[in-house]
Amino acid sequence: MEKKNMNFKRVSILTTALAFSIATVGCGKKQVTSTVSSSLSMTAANKTATVAMKPSLLDLLMPKAMALIPSTIVDSTGLSIALNSSWVVIKEVEFEAAELPGAGEVDGTEISFKGPYFVDMLSNAPAVLDNQAIPAAPFQRIKMKLEKAGGAAVPTSAPAALATNSIYLSGVIGTGSSAVNFQYQSDDGTELNVGGPAAVTPADGGQILVEINYSNIFKQINMSSVLNNELISSANRHAGAHLCDSINLSAGDIYTCIRKGLEKNADVGEDNDHSDTLDANESKVK
Repeated sequence: MEKKNMNFKRVSILTTALAFSIATVGCGKKQVTSTVSSSLSMTAANKTATVAMKPSLLDLLMPKAMALIPSTIVDSTGLSIALNSSWVVIKEVEFEAAELPGAGEVDGTEISFKGPYFVDMLSNAPAVLDNQAIPAAPFQRIKMKLEKAGGAAVPTSAPAALATNSIYLSGVIGTGSSAVNFQYQSDDGTELNVGGPAAVTPADGGQILVEINYSNIFKQINMSSVLNNELISSANRHAGAHLCDSINLSAGDIYTCIRKGLEKNADVGEDNDHSDTLDANESKVK
C-alpha cells in the first residue's frame, strides 16, 4: 500500500448541505422555518500539537491561531508516528443545542444517512455524502454515530477490516531499524460527540467543519510498548499504566486512549472562508 504522509497536507470529507429541519422544545417539537444553505466537512487537522509531553498538562483544545504544520507527529515519549491509512465509518449525524449529553436530553434534529459511509481521512478529494437544507439554528455539539459495515460492501480502496469495524488506523512508530508497524481497529458502534461551551449558528453559504487533530491525539499517548505488526483491537487492547492520562485518567489501554482521543481532540465550527481550517476569528464550539 502506498504510504500517504498526512504531515504535509490537509484533507477534507465533504457532506454538502446537510439538514436538520425540526427543533425540539421540552417534550414537544417546533418546526423551524428559517433555513440556510451550508455544508459539513470533516478533516484530519495537521496543526502543531498544543499539549506538552508531560501528561499532567491538560491543554486539550485545538490551536487558537494559524499553526505551522508539524514536520512529524510524535507520541508522548517523542517517538515519531507516520500514518498511512485512517478510515471512519459513519451512519448518521445529529446536531444538539446543549454542550453535554444528559439523562433528560431531548434529541436534536437528526440527519439520517442511508449509510454506512466510508470516510477516508487521508483522501486527496472530498466525498459528497448527502444534499439537504439546514435551518439557521445554533448548536453546541455534534453527534456522529459510528457504524461497522455489516452487510454493506466495503469500497475497494478501503481496508477489508472495515467490514467488521467502524474505525481503522495503520502506521509506523519510530524510524529506521527500530520502526514498528501497527494497526488499530475498533468495532465501536457508539456516538462520537464533539461539543463545547460556545454556540455555532450555520451561515448561508458557509461550511461547518469538524477538525480532528491527530498530532494532539498521539502527543498524549505512550506508544513505545507497541510490538511490530501489532493489531490493537477490542480483543487486544494493549493494556498498560498511565498510557494517556491527559486524555483519560481511567483509560488502561491504548485501544481506549485512541477512541477517547478522537473525541477529545476534535472541534466543530463555521469555516467562513472555506479554507478547511478553523481559524482564530471563526466561530467554533471550543
